[in-house]
Amino acid sequence: RLDCRPLCRSLHSFAFAMPGFLPRSIAAAAAAAAALLGCVVVPTKASECSLPLSSCMTTRCCKLDGWKCYAQNSGVARCKRSCTKSASWSCEELGPVRFGSGSDPSASPSPSGSFHAPPGSPVAQHGHIQVVGPRLIDAHGVPVRLRGMSLFWSQWGGKYWNAGVIDWLVKDWGITMIRAAMGVESGGYLENHQVEKEKLVEVVDAAIRNGIYVVIDWHDHHAEPHVEEAKAFFAEMSAIYGHYPNAFFEIFNEPLQESWETDIMPYEQQIVDTIRRHSGNLIICGTRTWSQDVDLAADKPLKGFNLAYTLHFYAAYHKESLREKARVALSKGIALIASEWGTCYFDGNGQLDLNETNIWLDFLAEHNISDANWALNDKDEACSALLPGMQNKANWSTDVLTDSGRFVRSHLKSTREAETKKPAEEEGAAEPLDQISSAQGVHSLFTLVLSLLAMGMTANLRA
Repeated sequence: RLDCRPLCRSLHSFAFAMPGFLPRSIAAAAAAAAALLGCVVVPTKASECSLPLSSCMTTRCCKLDGWKCYAQNSGVARCKRSCTKSASWSCEELGPVRFGSGSDPSASPSPSGSFHAPPGSPVAQHGHIQVVGPRLIDAHGVPVRLRGMSLFWSQWGGKYWNAGVIDWLVKDWGITMIRAAMGVESGGYLENHQVEKEKLVEVVDAAIRNGIYVVIDWHDHHAEPHVEEAKAFFAEMSAIYGHYPNAFFEIFNEPLQESWETDIMPYEQQIVDTIRRHSGNLIICGTRTWSQDVDLAADKPLKGFNLAYTLHFYAAYHKESLREKARVALSKGIALIASEWGTCYFDGNGQLDLNETNIWLDFLAEHNISDANWALNDKDEACSALLPGMQNKANWSTDVLTDSGRFVRSHLKSTREAETKKPAEEEGAAEPLDQISSAQGVHSLFTLVLSLLAMGMTANLRA
């Protein structure tokens, strides 16, 4: 077996730390190899912090006393003695990664920077998730379906954005994925970016400690005018969390009815390219008409790797015609994720349609489509999982759940129980996230070395 920690650092440098200095093909090859090896880069010692004037976007700390990590508006950060706010510099001071600051010290990354998901957890079982054709595949080459809940808009449902709630959903509901729907407009990130980021970080850190997957969601219906803000946000989040297999990035919640080719695609391509400077993790891309026109996305998909597309539905309104769109998209080879779905009408209210919901859930299971139910909140509407006024410390009995909440909890719980009862040999023994079989490691290295040699020969020929 091969200890990949030293190799991970080299791959990280090729893939993420030298943007603009290497061809995209080399960076992409390094990123893919890093993802395959399960690389995790966590700065935990002063010796791993950044030098003066160098990038600190990933480390978020500086080696020398008196130097601090300051952010630019573009998502770049450098170690500087001081910073003067201007049109090009936000001068926001970035602190060390908060992961591991919770109550369980044993869950923190080790001083070497390696990380192991909790034994038996979904991430320990599956590792990094990759898109292969229309399916999600885990680190062992096995198709995987993740299931969970979506939190409500962070600016309105933020009281449930805490570690206790995530712990309870893992323990009692059996979720394997949580969606953090960070509100952008209407009092969200654009107006209160630090407040909303702090809520998000608490949820992401709790997901990592529990060994589940987490969707970092730019929850916006009008993302195109906010492209620079989105680029800065995803540059920061992918630099911090993009080396954990847990983190997925949903870059546009629900585009409306603007053009896929001239409006939505240009925005999403910029965000994909921004994230790829830091991470090879799964990116979930919004589709036209409130994330329903997946067939249009299949006709002209974005450029890049490890991309999936959003399919949102509300069972009391969306029926067979939307499932047919999904079938068309799958047949053309793109992967779908139902990152938001409800048991009710599309406005979150109205009567529940549990018969149609079961048809939808059977459809998702048949096509191995991962999903997150809307929403873990107590708003007085049909699709909320909690009755109005419920406390935010979790440990909820089923008596405080709505009809939708009880239905969804039961379905998620039964799915997880069935998964955990599968014989170990069917799933394959999960390997530590910082190790991999020597054969896989050599294959990835071979691919990367060939690419580097080709680049060197090209340079010599030009000279």
